[in-house]
Amino acid sequence: MALPLTGTTGPHPASLAKIARGGSANLVGAAGGAVLTLLLTWVVTRGTDATVAGGLFALTAVFLIVAAIAELGSDVSLSKFLPHFLVEDRLADARTTVRMAALVSLLGGGLLGVVLLVLRGQAADVVLGDGSAAGGSRAVAVLAVCIPLAAVTNTVLSATRGLTAIRPTVLVDKIGRALLQVGCVGVAVAAGAGLGGLTLAWALPYVVATLAAIGWFLLIERRLVARSGPGRPPSARTALWREYAAYTWPRVISRISQSILQRADIVLVAALRSPAEAAVYTVATRLFVIGQLGAQAIQQVAAPHTSALLSAGDGRETKRVFQTVTAWTMALTWPFFLACLALAPFLLHVFGGTAYRAGDDVVVVLAVAALLAAAGGPVDLILLMAGRSGLSLVNALVALGVNLVLNLLLIPRIGMVGAAVAWAAAIVVRNVLGMIQVSATLHWLPFSRLSVSVGGLALACFAVPPLLLNLVADPSDGMLVAVLAAGAVGYLTALWKLRDHLALTAFTAMLRRRRHPDPAGVLPAGDDTKPVPL
Repeated sequence: MALPLTGTTGPHPASLAKIARGGSANLVGAAGGAVLTLLLTWVVTRGTDATVAGGLFALTAVFLIVAAIAELGSDVSLSKFLPHFLVEDRLADARTTVRMAALVSLLGGGLLGVVLLVLRGQAADVVLGDGSAAGGSRAVAVLAVCIPLAAVTNTVLSATRGLTAIRPTVLVDKIGRALLQVGCVGVAVAAGAGLGGLTLAWALPYVVATLAAIGWFLLIERRLVARSGPGRPPSARTALWREYAAYTWPRVISRISQSILQRADIVLVAALRSPAEAAVYTVATRLFVIGQLGAQAIQQVAAPHTSALLSAGDGRETKRVFQTVTAWTMALTWPFFLACLALAPFLLHVFGGTAYRAGDDVVVVLAVAALLAAAGGPVDLILLMAGRSGLSLVNALVALGVNLVLNLLLIPRIGMVGAAVAWAAAIVVRNVLGMIQVSATLHWLPFSRLSVSVGGLALACFAVPPLLLNLVADPSDGMLVAVLAAGAVGYLTALWKLRDHLALTAFTAMLRRRRHPDPAGVLPAGDDTKPVPL
């Protein structure tokens, strides 16, 4: 059993074609998840007052921080180790590693859930204020019970991605769970539920997601064994655990810091200012999170392929993948964030209402940071897949320190804009550090003719027209939307004409292939005469 990632198919290597196939499926899921996230935000902000909405957003942010901590680094570790084991025909070790990671996540999630359950009253007071009373305490208790479920779900889905199966992540997490959350929360809002009821409605879909993720993984595992056999004899569990733990422990701390970095600002705005301001901030940052989904979709698929290329010692091809993924990420994210710069007040009004337009400065600050981060490429992914989890940890801790210090200094003075500045500074610091380290250790930079072409095209279509319109007139929201829509048509047309130059034929080539039926989501589309080796 081998991963033939270094061959070529047409003008593009098999690695890019496989990333394009899996990335396309993940992008569809990311787009669906983005729509559902916005719909859920709209349901909450339109159906409840700002204080209740802010309380729900702050509590679910705490939940996501704790659940990510409970994974104990399994997300990236499985994406690195499983492709490596498959290249070496160590299927038994791969199966054992997944079970170890799931058990650790379950125990970690259970422990953290018990702590949060015991301290539910104090946690509610810290996040929501002393007036949270029983409703906040009940909400924290509900979330505490679901923490181990979320941790196990994310770990199992990370394992399926490590086995190059992206459909479980798309259908179980990005679409299925999100769709259930919209439905359950919508029913709770219609029934006039308070904070406790809304939190229960938001958390219940994790039960379904956990069962679906485990069942799908077991199906994938059976298919692998049936097709490839058990492979080499299993390693000693002690040696396997030592190998896994040595790589993972820096990732555990890095994941904790990353989770705090991504979610703590909502909690701090609620605690240091008010839940109502936290609601406005959450709606504003939703646009940033949604804009990042495209980059995450590509990088989730690229991670195991990058690990396999590095394991095979193919540095030249890995560098090509690195620079191409950077260009693809820019092609997806730059139009979105440039449009956010032009339409920030309008977008906030659509998804939150008139009171939420006050968050436009937050959108602008984070959009600029996102543009810079996309141009810097997936440097953290390269460090992790190259086994440099220690460097990734250093970057995460430095970024977290910058974020927390600036949050504590700026939020009391300038509120949610201070939180946005703190987050943007942390994003830029972490990406610059990662870029310096990748350049120093691997002698690679993310920049290439592809990224320069994509960046220039996006600026021409999405930045220049609104800027000129603002210079000559005071445009309405409708005029700006029309100009950006015309820019989008021109942008897509240009991408199609430049598809060879921008390596986008890795995507278009797959549209001409017949797809091999694979209900378990194990195999990407490929040669119809035989299964594509993992």
